[in-house]
Amino acid sequence: MKDNNNLMDINWKELAKEYKENYEDDSGVHEYVEGLLPIYFGEIYSTYHEYIGTPLNIEIEESMIGRQFWQIMNDELFDEFLCRFLGEYMAIEEEE
Repeated sequence: MKDNNNLMDINWKELAKEYKENYEDDSGVHEYVEGLLPIYFGEIYSTYHEYIGTPLNIEIEESMIGRQFWQIMNDELFDEFLCRFLGEYMAIEEEE
């Protein structure tokens, strides 16, 4: 993982390989991916913009009311990261 000017360049294939080498099953994938999320607002915004696009396109749903905007962006980033990670993880599983 590389961080240049708050932009995250994540090698999903390498992370999936590393995870498979260190863990016996996929029961901890959610926690692993959650640990990849940015924690500072500027990083959250930059990463969101890089992976998903402008956060101005977020459609606010009833379940989001009362939550801070960075929390909503991080939830959507989590879904995006999980999808990318699991895609590589499943590809590795199929190769074996």
